Amino acid sequence: MPFLTRFLLFASIALILGLGTTWRAVSGGFFATTARHGPWTLWLREGTADADPYTIAHIAREGSLPVTAASAMTFTATRDSAGSRLTGDCTYEVKGYAIPALWWNIAAFRKNGETMPNKTGRSSFSSANILAAPDGAFVVRLSPEVQPGNWLPLERGERVALRLTVLRPLAPDVLLNAAGRVLPTITLVECS
Repeated sequence: MPFLTRFLLFASIALILGLGTTWRAVSGGFFATTARHGPWTLWLREGTADADPYTIAHIAREGSLPVTAASAMTFTATRDSAGSRLTGDCTYEVKGYAIPALWWNIAAFRKNGETMPNKTGRSSFSSANILAAPDGAFVVRLSPEVQPGNWLPLERGERVALRLTVLRPLAPDVLLNAAGRVLPTITLVECS
């Protein structure tokens, strides 16, 4: 094989691998930039002055404006607790307990970050307005069909992203190290 052909072949492979791994690192992060707890992902350097280039690119791509890491933590989920992608064609239950923070919010978005249009005008619940049991347990139902209790409408045919924003966490280390026991689970109920 001539030198030029080999060079072009290897350069093409290197370009494809480089672009692919960069896209993956910016989209979903990797062990050095994110912490994963069940279906939830936290970008570790989001809202810090020393954010790494992948985190900065991720924030720019999402178009979000993070507050300082000392004031807030933002967890995202695009899959349920079993690992399946969240879709607007299914019904899910998000179950958890009051998160140890001054305030928290759970919101449903399209995969691209836009809010899902719906007749209720509701796209989130917070610690201030969620219906919870006396022990702090709550269930949020995500569904394209009307549901009882804490219901967030989903848009059929859309991929879904959940965002859990925790402002002034009372124990940030607990959320980082034991988040799997603190963060809500996301369970598929049914698909239509």
